[in-house]
Amino acid sequence: MMKITTRLISPKSAPGSFSSQAKTCWRAGTKYARVAEAPDLHNRIHELVVVNEPDVWIINLFDKSGKHIVDSGPTFDAELPIFDLPEGSKTRLSKLEFGREMNFMSKNGAKLSPGENFEGRPTARYDLVVDGRKLTLWTDIKTKAPVRISLVGDGQTQTIEYLAYDDGLPFDPPLFQPPAGINLIESK
Repeated sequence: MMKITTRLISPKSAPGSFSSQAKTCWRAGTKYARVAEAPDLHNRIHELVVVNEPDVWIINLFDKSGKHIVDSGPTFDAELPIFDLPEGSKTRLSKLEFGREMNFMSKNGAKLSPGENFEGRPTARYDLVVDGRKLTLWTDIKTKAPVRISLVGDGQTQTIEYLAYDDGLPFDPPLFQPPAGINLIESK
């Protein structure tokens, strides 16, 4: 199991705003995922998404409401896409997921070069052009864990900073179940 905490650094958002807050995701194999976002006080949303394929729960912790969806298949893979792409976009970039960054870069022939230092940490840099956009991943030289990832194209830049990247954690089954006390409705 892995636990990854990130925050969006580009496009730049106002300090303290919802979009500037960290989010944490967990993944275990291809069946389990969990995404916990920071509270959005302005909109009264505190989203939690729990995936235990084929079951998916989308929960608002503010009002303890949520919906339960059963994935109709044909595949039952929990997906954790890194970048916001147009809805329904089925490109190679849609296969770039948290916890599978290096696999994606190597599979698509990324070029390795020395990277910049981030907060005093030397990095390796992987560059790749995919779907007409420039993708760059920086990894920590010692741990090989992602430090930052950036996508440039279509007149915009999305850059995400990794605050924590913990791999090889023991599997924790309760993480992949909805919390108690949530008023769930069934959804199709």
